[in-house]
Amino acid sequence: MRSTRRPDTIATFAEARLWSETALFDIRVSEVPSPRPGDTIRLGEESFVVQGEPVRDRERLVWTVEARPA
Repeated sequence: MRSTRRPDTIATFAEARLWSETALFDIRVSEVPSPRPGDTIRLGEESFVVQGEPVRDRERLVWTVEARPA
């Protein structure tokens, strides 16, 4: 795993503002060739569920994966 970021995300839906706890993982393609929504990432004692479609970087060497706490 290359790096982990944990920004809080605020989304707007109609007139409501929704806060969600997220985690962004940068993972080498050589380590995880095809992550999918619903996959689990374990970081120490914490578990995260991949949500949304992972995106590769420009060189296609690193996935950026958005996840939520399991």
